[in-house]
Amino acid sequence: MLRFIAIVGFVLLSSSDGITQSPRVNVKEHDIVVKHDPVRRKSDSLKMLLRTTMLDADKVTIYGQLISNYVGALGEVKVGRQYADSIRRLADDLNDEKISATSDYYYGLVERYEGKYVRSLNHFQRHLNYCNAVGDTIETPGTLFQMAVVQQMLGNYENSLNIGYKAIAAYEKNRDSYGLAITFMHVGILFGRLKSTEEAIVMYHKALTIFDTLGSELKVKMNKARVLINLGTAYKSIKDYSRAKKLFSQSLALSHAVGANRITTTALSNIGDIFKESQQYDSALRYNLEALRLREEAFQIDKIPTSWLTVGETYMYLGKHDKANDFFLRALSLSKQFQSRPATRDAYEQLSKLNALQLSFQKAFEYNQLFMAMKDSVLNEETARQLNELKTKYESQEKDKQIVILKKTKEIQVKEMQRQATLNKAYVSGLLSVLIVAALVIYIVRQHLRLTAKSNLVKEADYKRQLTELEMKALRAQINPHFLFNCMNAIDLMIIKGQSEKASAYLAKFSKLVRLILENTEAAAVTLESEMALLEAYIQLEELRLPGRIAYRISVDKSIGTESTYLPSMVLQPVVENAIWHGIVHKENGGKGNILIDVQQRDKELLCTIEDNGVGRDKSQQLRNNSIMHHKSLGMKITEERLRLRNGKHARQCIHITDLKDTLNHPIGTRVTMHIPIAE
Repeated sequence: MLRFIAIVGFVLLSSSDGITQSPRVNVKEHDIVVKHDPVRRKSDSLKMLLRTTMLDADKVTIYGQLISNYVGALGEVKVGRQYADSIRRLADDLNDEKISATSDYYYGLVERYEGKYVRSLNHFQRHLNYCNAVGDTIETPGTLFQMAVVQQMLGNYENSLNIGYKAIAAYEKNRDSYGLAITFMHVGILFGRLKSTEEAIVMYHKALTIFDTLGSELKVKMNKARVLINLGTAYKSIKDYSRAKKLFSQSLALSHAVGANRITTTALSNIGDIFKESQQYDSALRYNLEALRLREEAFQIDKIPTSWLTVGETYMYLGKHDKANDFFLRALSLSKQFQSRPATRDAYEQLSKLNALQLSFQKAFEYNQLFMAMKDSVLNEETARQLNELKTKYESQEKDKQIVILKKTKEIQVKEMQRQATLNKAYVSGLLSVLIVAALVIYIVRQHLRLTAKSNLVKEADYKRQLTELEMKALRAQINPHFLFNCMNAIDLMIIKGQSEKASAYLAKFSKLVRLILENTEAAAVTLESEMALLEAYIQLEELRLPGRIAYRISVDKSIGTESTYLPSMVLQPVVENAIWHGIVHKENGGKGNILIDVQQRDKELLCTIEDNGVGRDKSQQLRNNSIMHHKSLGMKITEERLRLRNGKHARQCIHITDLKDTLNHPIGTRVTMHIPIAE
């Protein structure tokens, strides 16, 4: 214990090798022993109280508090299991169904911290079944919360989020602020797993806000320390290491102050990760080894695979590959035993990296294949999460509809009571309505005769507009597969060459472009911000196909509100495509091409200028005539027709093309100026 306190003091007071730290504090080790272990002191007082307690129900309550302290705060899971056994024995002696169900809850808690997740879920489900059977709404949300946490540990994010939302609803119904806070923290963790960092940070701040209103109760302090760790992890994921380090240090101080050893080890491990990200691997190894030692001493079996992975990764960066391999294999074995998909995925990833460093490319490839399969299995839950959120919103809307229906029914009953008194007025109102309708019919007939001719013209214009949009969709259906498959082949080539980070970056860009195309395909008008995002994603993927040959700059007048300005979808992409494939790609000796895109607003239209330094239209036409493949591009023609129809009665030439030439009359590029009507 004294060595543990000394380590914590070292963490709080030592220099961070260049990382921003809290001011130094002079605290004696013995003072810490006396003043900063309330969890253990409370456990001791509970054991003393247990000796004098006579009522069985009170004994069960004390046993439960002891279990929570030992497994959740102190990390001494074996001691927690002994008290769970005591509850089970008491239930068997009394043949009490309620106490038996309570023992299932605490066995579920113990086995969650032992990493026996499937068995843990079975215990929690039995406790939930009992609560539902007897109508116990007080215990239900706590069990739902624990089940959500275990599902997250298993990597079943959809189930975890679904159960988490049920827990939130139950806590809100019970007006349980503490329960709401811990569930917000759990949902934040889920968003973090699914790479939705901003949503995770929002949830953690919601939890902190509630905890700050709940006073200084021991369990509040412990969970506040947990939220600080998770919030620090979120900032670490976006590389805000200074803020993350500050939050981890605050959590470490708070968890140490209450004697929550388990949280303390997590804080130590996270500080070690900060040193690792700063490439201070010796310091990272010290913190991670200390966290591992404490977890192994307390038998925190569910956290040991994570510690093995972090220690192994640090050894890998220090060049100690044999030690790294040993820790990675241990983590893989235990993760498979726990059926923890996230931990198994991470072990495969680290083993792939290690074997690549050791030039064992066959093993590296095999582990990478296992990692990718596991990664897809875990991250595909994001789609399920979105579907589940839609389902939750739908259920909420259905409840709102039921409330509205009940309210309307009550209003109808009241009006029915007044019906006899208002019947005569209704007759008069009806007669007036008939007269008004008759007048309207006469007016409509007259107007119909006048509008028939104009209606035919409108229908014809509408037909042309629809036909043009169908032609545009048909063109995209023809072009996009060729372009998209080229992109996928390029990304596949990067993976084969071992350029995994570069492949991942371009895969993200590819996913973004596909999503934007799908969103914009059905929309007649999109925001300028969305159009620019699609255009930039397209150019970046063309850079993948023509590495080092494309540079671009997009300039949008600051006075334009890009989120509130709408224009026809995908009108700029065909022009940029022409600039690349009919201008830049034909530059001699593979010269680098530049594309300048400028957007200004003139009254109710956008003035878009796209300029390139390609070979010019004449040279491009000559090359196409000499080519075996005579592909006729219809993109510009369709775009011109779409813009002309958009202008309606003010129809005019919307696209102007200027051939750029130098002083010797040699072509040096092309400038396309587009007058795009702003959609309303």
